Amino acid sequence: MKAMTAREVLNLIEWLKARNFSSDDIIDCIESVEGKPKEKEEKED
Repeated sequence: MKAMTAREVLNLIEWLKARNFSSDDIIDCIESVEGKPKEKEEKED
């Protein structure tokens, strides 16, 4: 599989911003594409 270049990552960030994705959602998206396992969110009871 081909790795994304820095330019491609920047293009992806701009595309997501244009569609009103939050910064946190953008980070989650990039981490997901990279293959980082998703951390479980802690819930306060």
